[in-house]
Amino acid sequence: MYLHPFIAHGSIDGIGELWNGLLHPLRSPSQLLVITGLGLYAGQRLRFKNEIAFFIICVGLGLACTQSALIPEISMGVPCVASAVVGAMVALRRPFPKAVGLIVFSGSGFIVGWDSAPEVSPGWTSLKILAGTWIGVGVLILNLANYASMVPKKAWLKIGARVLGSWITAISALYLALLVKR
Repeated sequence: MYLHPFIAHGSIDGIGELWNGLLHPLRSPSQLLVITGLGLYAGQRLRFKNEIAFFIICVGLGLACTQSALIPEISMGVPCVASAVVGAMVALRRPFPKAVGLIVFSGSGFIVGWDSAPEVSPGWTSLKILAGTWIGVGVLILNLANYASMVPKKAWLKIGARVLGSWITAISALYLALLVKR
């Protein structure tokens, strides 16, 4: 089966397993959209330490599930739907109940981890890739949330964040359309 370049989950030759894992979230558009949206949303709210912790834990759980033969591979559209939901939450800029935040962050974390299945390889190699992915996702969301929270609270910047959230939703819809067309 031929995979389009925008869907590939391959590795970069010559940089090692840990670095491939660290860079994986940056090479997967749907995962990058989810993480960017969650980072923006957490930065808008400023009090999302627990949600980010749950996100990082659930990424680890999703990564662990990739190593089980009993759990099927994730559909490529699932991260697109998650990023569309998160982008809409950023664009709406409405206060949601704490439980909704926990569910969205935890579910998105599990989806990002589940979508990060490495290529079939020996145990130690897979472990290095998975550890790198987990660390890379954690560093990425923490940085995005931190930078989003440092933005001065000016009206035009709030509008810019909402526009970025709507772009995340639109890009997710287009990406999902490309997956369905394929």
